[in-house]
Amino acid sequence: MHKNRVLTMIIASLLAGCAYFSEYKKPDVAVNNQWDVPQNTGLSESNLPFVTWWQGFNDPTLNQLIESGLASNNTLNMSRGNVEAAEGELKKVQLQWIPDISVILGYSNNPATGFPGLLAVLAPNYTMNVFSQIKQQKKAKYELAEAKAEDDAVKLNVITQITASYFTYQAEIERKQLLDVLANDLTHLTEIAKKVYKGGLSANINVQDLEAQVNMIRGEQEVIEQNIVVSRNALRYLINQNPGQITTSQKFSMLNNKTLAPAQLPMTVLENRPDMQMAENRLRASNEGIGLAASQLLPTVQLDFIGGPVAGNNSYNIPNPITTNVVDFNDELLKIPVLRASVLGEIDKAKGLDKVSYYNYVETLQKALRDTSNAFSANYRLTNKLMQTESAQMHLAKSYSLNQSLTKKGIQSVMDTLKSKIALDRMDISVNQDKLQQLITIVNLYHELAGGYKTGEDTAKTAESK
Repeated sequence: MHKNRVLTMIIASLLAGCAYFSEYKKPDVAVNNQWDVPQNTGLSESNLPFVTWWQGFNDPTLNQLIESGLASNNTLNMSRGNVEAAEGELKKVQLQWIPDISVILGYSNNPATGFPGLLAVLAPNYTMNVFSQIKQQKKAKYELAEAKAEDDAVKLNVITQITASYFTYQAEIERKQLLDVLANDLTHLTEIAKKVYKGGLSANINVQDLEAQVNMIRGEQEVIEQNIVVSRNALRYLINQNPGQITTSQKFSMLNNKTLAPAQLPMTVLENRPDMQMAENRLRASNEGIGLAASQLLPTVQLDFIGGPVAGNNSYNIPNPITTNVVDFNDELLKIPVLRASVLGEIDKAKGLDKVSYYNYVETLQKALRDTSNAFSANYRLTNKLMQTESAQMHLAKSYSLNQSLTKKGIQSVMDTLKSKIALDRMDISVNQDKLQQLITIVNLYHELAGGYKTGEDTAKTAESK
């Protein structure tokens, strides 16, 4: 009766442990087949993570900055260290399949081994919960995949931050120059207004208004100088260099901003994004964590062996390799847990962490869809806005040209023509700012589409590793 009760408890323990082992099921979250916002027409690029899209701007300085950032950025260096640590953890778990082997040298009068005396023996030991080992290995594998995806996410951020900072730096340099032109034209107009005032043909109010505008522009230029320093230092920080100068070879106005970001279907975007890969591998790892906690309810195999030459008879004599005695002591044990209530708490904890990972996956997916939809919309709308501003610039340029012709013919005053030029100056500044905003939308869109973070990697190797 007693034996049957023990056997029943063992079987119940095994069944309880096995009950927590289940196959991973990817969360079923509904995703629309198309985006619900308008997009600029573009070609579909199925291999976008490998595309060096920033080279389409035809700026050697930008290309060099991104190359330096991907090689030297400190956040990336830390991320690579995390990948190495995860690789080490997986290697540790994989090597647990190999028995531990120790060499024992010394003296023993243990009666269990026949009072061996001086001895030199090998002592292999193998203790293994097979179910736990399998779960540990799977969990470590997914944690490594998560670390690699996080490294890819850092690469994507570095590319985005360098490109956005570079465009801001270039735009602010050009805006400073455009404000100089505007300030000079306003100063010229002020001088004419002063002459008109002295001639008694106008009030002093116009002069004061114009001088105030010049003062405001000079103040704004100070802010631009600060923006230039900040964006320049941001670039050097991203490539792991101290504050200093950035040498550029192309003007902002010459940057190609006509490059269309490729159209991508929602599911393709989700598959490419490193944050989604991180979330799924985290969920897979936490799912294996439930089984790992439950494996403590399953049997552990323990194999021990002690063998080698001994002096014999509790002697201090050095063992003779030819005539010596040999100790041979081993055991094979199956350790079956009968009562281990604390494991139930470990299982509940693992289930809670798995639930966190599940909702993290759902949140990451929904955020990815939201941000990508916003990026498509921003690129479409701000590209259209830039086109309207450029059209207005063209009309004002034509108006200024016509005014110049009238002034040359003596039909119109220099002051009126100069006012037309100032209107064009202000529009040039608007084009500068609108182009910067439009370029930033391109950068953000490629970020959300997960473009370029696998630059330099071998496509075949990456596909094979998956």
